[in-house]
Amino acid sequence: MFGFLKKKKKSLIAMDIGSNVIKVLRLDTSEERPVITHFAMKDLPPEAIVDGEIMDRELVIQIIQDCAAEADIPDEPVASAVAGRAVIVKKIVMDKMSEEDAREAIYWEAEQHVPFDIDDITLDFQVLHEDVGADQMELMLVAAKKDMILGQAELIRDAGFRPEVIDVASFANQNCWEYLSAETVIEPIVADNPVLPEPGDDDIADFVGDDSETLEPEANTDEFVALLDVGGGLTNVHIVKDGIPYFTKDLPIGVAHFTEEFQKQLGLSWETAQQVARGQLDGVDKDLVLDIVRTVGSEIYKGLEPSLSYLKTAGEADGIDRIVLSGGGAHLPGLFQYLAEVYAIPSEIADPLACLDYDPDLFAAGEAEHLSPLLTVGIGLALREGVSS
Repeated sequence: MFGFLKKKKKSLIAMDIGSNVIKVLRLDTSEERPVITHFAMKDLPPEAIVDGEIMDRELVIQIIQDCAAEADIPDEPVASAVAGRAVIVKKIVMDKMSEEDAREAIYWEAEQHVPFDIDDITLDFQVLHEDVGADQMELMLVAAKKDMILGQAELIRDAGFRPEVIDVASFANQNCWEYLSAETVIEPIVADNPVLPEPGDDDIADFVGDDSETLEPEANTDEFVALLDVGGGLTNVHIVKDGIPYFTKDLPIGVAHFTEEFQKQLGLSWETAQQVARGQLDGVDKDLVLDIVRTVGSEIYKGLEPSLSYLKTAGEADGIDRIVLSGGGAHLPGLFQYLAEVYAIPSEIADPLACLDYDPDLFAAGEAEHLSPLLTVGIGLALREGVSS
């Protein structure tokens, strides 16, 4: 066809809005090896976002604007992500039918699997296996409360930017890890439509859109990999094999819980306790810090066990083969070692910057290596490519 009729790929600004930190970055994906061209991050005070709920909207908007200004991001559309109890990701089986018919039937199926009023959610699906026997097919169902999707989009708009993609954080994390591991990347599941509804619209466009692409290396793996993203208030457990998610769950345990225990048991200020959570142990009882990390970390272990039991009961896996730790929790002293020890399997800390290029002026000396595990969701979002007409 004629070259001028082809659509051109466009970059997306990744805006990762966490409970403790806001991160903004941009990738230039025009080269074979993506390049980070813009980056900045800003801490949020502990009362700004609590359990995923924005408590001080104007403050969050201001910090988004400050972060974007420091990164000097260009005027390009934004990709962001949602997580938490208002997001449901689940594999289901239903009668074989065309995708068009499935789009009508999925709401009836969702009522059996989603603990929210069907009128209050936005949902979509992706066919994982077209034939699993007994004239049935297997789908990945993704549902999110409408007010969460619309609220995230409105927050970004009110900060002065254009939301184009609202993804699920666990899929962004998977996208990053599988791209950087040269694995097959699943298609984006959530809200890749170029125009999100304005606040007040009765509904939201389908999660999956045809106007977005994902960079897709050509490899796969037979390992069951547990991607553990330990964020400020939540730990996302995302178990994948060969590009397919098998289990996704958010645990109500995050860096803030470790920080609170450091503050309480070591008699520290919140600011000093935060530094301990980031691996700075000067002037504190290191043995007590490790004990605290193991005690709180055991809650992650306990929270992960039902996921493994589910896989075993379903006959899909005997256990996980590898752990990949990311998020701010990757710096918690001893957490990585504790998880590797209790599961006795190969484990690693995510290091996406090791496989990307970036302007060295974006990071201070030694900062890139330290920040790398925190950037998996942002990089996974930035790897989503919008398409301009």
